[in-house]
Amino acid sequence: MLKQMVRRWCRIFSDGRQQVKDIPRAGRTRTATTDANVGKVDDMIRANRRITIDEVAEELGISHKRAQNITHDILQHRKVSA
Repeated sequence: MLKQMVRRWCRIFSDGRQQVKDIPRAGRTRTATTDANVGKVDDMIRANRRITIDEVAEELGISHKRAQNITHDILQHRKVSA
């Protein structure tokens, strides 16, 4: 751990902070993981079970990581055979 981080924590707690949890903050909203895109990915997979993540991402104009997240984490589709 860096000394700067320890100093920062010491300063924050000496200023009165009592919780170690992160303070909630606004982040960038996810624009690719929408209900519409999830539905489109599901339709694409049902129409062609041999479709790749790259093809899904290219078709929808989203990143490979977002397409993979929708396919695996949200829709819970798994690879059956190679």
